[in-house]
Amino acid sequence: MFLLFTKKRRPAPKRSARKASPPETLSLPEHGLSFTFQRDRCRTLRLTVKPDGSLLVKAPAAVPLDAVLDFVRSRRAWIRAKQDFFLSHRGEGPQFHDGGTVFFLGRAFTLRTVPPRRGAKPRLMGGREDGHGGPFLELPCKDGTPEAVEAAVKAWRLALAKQVLARRLARLDELARLRLDDGARPAGLTVRSLKRRWGSCTVRGQITLAAQLIELPLPLMDYVICHELCHLRRMDHSPAFRTALRRLLPDARERERRIRLWSLEHPRV
Repeated sequence: MFLLFTKKRRPAPKRSARKASPPETLSLPEHGLSFTFQRDRCRTLRLTVKPDGSLLVKAPAAVPLDAVLDFVRSRRAWIRAKQDFFLSHRGEGPQFHDGGTVFFLGRAFTLRTVPPRRGAKPRLMGGREDGHGGPFLELPCKDGTPEAVEAAVKAWRLALAKQVLARRLARLDELARLRLDDGARPAGLTVRSLKRRWGSCTVRGQITLAAQLIELPLPLMDYVICHELCHLRRMDHSPAFRTALRRLLPDARERERRIRLWSLEHPRV
């Protein structure tokens, strides 16, 4: 009887991934520019102008700092153009007080707070009975503090968004199955306040939509919903995804441009 002993091989140690360096602030005083700089695992230099006008530059570890600075200098005109664009479309956030403004389907409504009464609900009104004054939202509110008004507005918005977005999703889902000729259907819908994204779709088909969507004009709301419905078919932004989106909305690219402008001009809360 022979016993064969073999030495168990240890797994090769994994190569440690290069971690991103801590961000630092660099400047080009001669051009009046400063920016946040960070090295990470990217393969090329990347320059981003954020909506607030600030700059973010990321570079591979092997790129010398002098090359990074030269790159930023070469993009000065583009940077200024982007900053001017964002500045020209920068809007103020909502002001939560009596006389402030809220939006519904792209239309502005003036806030009018009223004392809460039993059974009283927020109401969108077209104007005063005498024909003067624009549309307004009559909002029951326990007091007129900004915190109380903000809470009341968000509660009204969420309740209304759950109704409006559910109906709109059902209608566009039917259109999508007809035009895309398949049986894909959402597994469910969640509506909640989102500050960074308008919507999302999981691999299981659960769609989440931002309550703030009801503030947008209807064509822009429909764009977001159709975008997520196309993710039921393609979980990426490949050419196939874009083709499906254009079959639903031939002017999808223009709507995408408009929603970006809306986002700049109407900061979300």
